[in-house]
Amino acid sequence: MSDPQEVSGAGRCQVLVIEENAGYCAVIDACLRLAGCRVDVVPSPDLAFPVLERHRFDLVVWGVSPPPDDRRIEVIPELRLRTEAPLIILDDVVETAQFDLEAGADQWLHKPFAPGALVGAVRATLRRSASSIIDVASHVEIQGIVLDGRKRVLTFDGREVTFTRQEWDLLSILVSHPDRFLGSREILRLGWQVGEHGPEQLRTYVRRLRDKLEPLQLPCRLLSQHGQGYSLAFY
Repeated sequence: MSDPQEVSGAGRCQVLVIEENAGYCAVIDACLRLAGCRVDVVPSPDLAFPVLERHRFDLVVWGVSPPPDDRRIEVIPELRLRTEAPLIILDDVVETAQFDLEAGADQWLHKPFAPGALVGAVRATLRRSASSIIDVASHVEIQGIVLDGRKRVLTFDGREVTFTRQEWDLLSILVSHPDRFLGSREILRLGWQVGEHGPEQLRTYVRRLRDKLEPLQLPCRLLSQHGQGYSLAFY
C-alpha cells in the first residue's frame, strides 16, 4: 500500500478502499481515480483499522463481504470511531441498506453497481464533506440551542448530542429554514447529498435526527407532513 502521507498533498482526495474481491477492487479503483482520487486498498476491515489510526483519509469505501463473513454490525461502529471520513458502503443485500445508514454509513450503493453511479456518489460525498451547510467554524445559537459546526455538536440546557456528517448537514438545512416545510427535492437542491435512494434515505435520516433531538426537550419539533416534507418548528 502506498504511503498516504506521500500522496495526499497534491490537491487530490485520499480514499481507503476495503474490498477483498479482486474484480470489484479493480472497478472501484478505476472509478475513484476517474473521480480524481488517490487510492489505498486493504482486503478486510481488520487491516483497515490500524491504517485509519495511522493516516488521515478523505473517504472510506467498504465493499461488504457476503455471508458468512458479513460483520457489518461490529465493523461500521469501529470505522466511525476511527475516522471522521465519510463512509460509502457497497453491498448486494438490499435489506441491510437501512441498517447500514442508521449505523453510520453516509451513502449506500447496491452491488453490482454502475461505475457512473459510484463516481457520482464519490464526488457528491466529497463536495458535501468539503463545505458544511453551517460553516464548520461557526457557533450558532437559537433560543438557547447552541450549534457547534466544527464539532458537529448541539448543546441545550447542559446536555449535548453529536451527529454524523450527513445528519449534521440535514439538521443545518432545517435550522436554516425554520418553521418551513421542505420537500425532499428542495432538501437535495439545498445541498444534502445521498446515494441512489434519496427519498428513502431522507426518511431514515429524519428518523435518526428525531431520535437524537426529542430526548433533549428542545423548544422546537421536527415535523413530517405528507405531501409537504419536513420542518423544524419552533415554539
